[in-house]
Amino acid sequence: MCCMVHGMRKPATDLEQYLEGLARQAAPGDRLPPIRELMRRYGASQMVVQRAFEQLKGRGLIASQVGRGTFFRGHGQAAAPASSAADRAARDAAGARVPAVRSVLLLRRSISIVRGRVLVEGLQRRFAAEGQRVLEVSYTDPDHALTVLKGLPRFDACVIQSTYKTITVDVLAALREKSDVLAVDGAALVGADVESVGTEWGEPLAVAVERLRRSWHRRFAYATTSQSFLASELGRRRLEQLKVALPDCTFELISVARLPDEDYDAALVQWLRERMDASGRLPFTALVAWGIEDGVRFRRLLTGAGLEVPAALSVVLLGRTDLANEHADFFDIVGCRVADQVEQLHRAITTRWADPAAPYGVHLVPVTTREGHSVAAPPSAPQLRGAPGKRAGRHAGAHAAGR
Repeated sequence: MCCMVHGMRKPATDLEQYLEGLARQAAPGDRLPPIRELMRRYGASQMVVQRAFEQLKGRGLIASQVGRGTFFRGHGQAAAPASSAADRAARDAAGARVPAVRSVLLLRRSISIVRGRVLVEGLQRRFAAEGQRVLEVSYTDPDHALTVLKGLPRFDACVIQSTYKTITVDVLAALREKSDVLAVDGAALVGADVESVGTEWGEPLAVAVERLRRSWHRRFAYATTSQSFLASELGRRRLEQLKVALPDCTFELISVARLPDEDYDAALVQWLRERMDASGRLPFTALVAWGIEDGVRFRRLLTGAGLEVPAALSVVLLGRTDLANEHADFFDIVGCRVADQVEQLHRAITTRWADPAAPYGVHLVPVTTREGHSVAAPPSAPQLRGAPGKRAGRHAGAHAAGR
C-alpha cells in the first residue's frame, strides 16, 4: 500500500494516483487513510491532501458523514443518480448481508505470560472463523513497537497488549494512524479514543476476602506489586475500604517490588519467610495474592518455606479462573476468564465497526470464581480444644487465633 516519490514527480500527482487506486479496490464503507499519514508519506501539505479528497468527492468516489468520517463509496464508481428511499434501503440491506473482509492486527508484547498468548490465540480463532484477515506481531518495548509499525500497512482494527508495561503516547499515536479501531488488552486507558477491556481487581479482592471469612479467617494479608498501574491501585483502594467495612478483621498489605514476569512469586515467598516467627507462624492466617502466573511453582515455593497450604496458610489467588497454569487444580481463584476477555474485545471491535460514532470506554469483564483446595475448612470444636484430629496441632492453633 505504500507509495514512494520518485524523480521529479509532484507529491500531488502521486497522492491522487494512490487514492484512485484505493478507490478502485475499496469496498463500500472503507475509510480513507488519515490526512496526517498521507501528508507524511507524500511530503504534501494539508491543503494538497484536502484538495485531493475534494476531487474524489466531486467525482462521487468518496463521501463524508458526521461522526463516521470520510469513506469510499466502493468499486471505483461515481455516485448513481438519486433514487428513492425504498431503493436505497434495499441496497443497504443487500450490502449488510455480505460483510466486507476486515483486517486485524494483534500486537503482543514478547514475554512468557501464558494469559497473553491464550488471549491472542482466542482472538485469532474468533476473527479467522468470520473470514477476517489477522496478523500477529510481537514487540519487546515501545521503541521496537514503533519500528515494527513503520513497515506495516493500515488495518481495520488493532489490539495491543502492554502486559504490565506502559503504552507510550508515541505508540498510541502510531497505532491510531495505522488502525481505524484501537483496543487495549487491559483496563489501562480511560477517556481516550480507544477501547479498553480488562478487570477491576478491587472486586475480586472483596470476593476473595468474603470467601475466607466464611472459613472463619479474620487476619488477612493482600499481596500485589508495588509498581503503580491501574490494576494494583484499584486493589489497594479496595483494601482500604475493607479495613473500614470489616472492623473485626485485620489486613496487612504486601508490596512486592517486582512484576509477575520478574520472579514475583519468589520475592513474595521470601517476604513471607521473613515474617515468620520462631515457631514458623505468620501474623495472619489467610493470604490473597495477585499476580501468580505458575500455581505449581508457587505451591512448591510455599512448601519449601515451611508453609503448607492450607494447613499453615489458606490462600486465594486473584487471576484467571480458566487457566490451569494459574490454579494448578489446587488453588482457589477469583478473577475473570480469558474467554470472557476475548469475547469482550471481539464485541468492542465489531460494535465499533458497525457504529463508528459509538462512545469509547472501558469494558470490564465479569468476575468469576473457581473453588480449589487451598482454603481450610472451619476448625471443629474438638480441634479448637486441642483434641487429636485430621487438622489438629499447628493448623488448629492458627485458625483458633484467627477467629
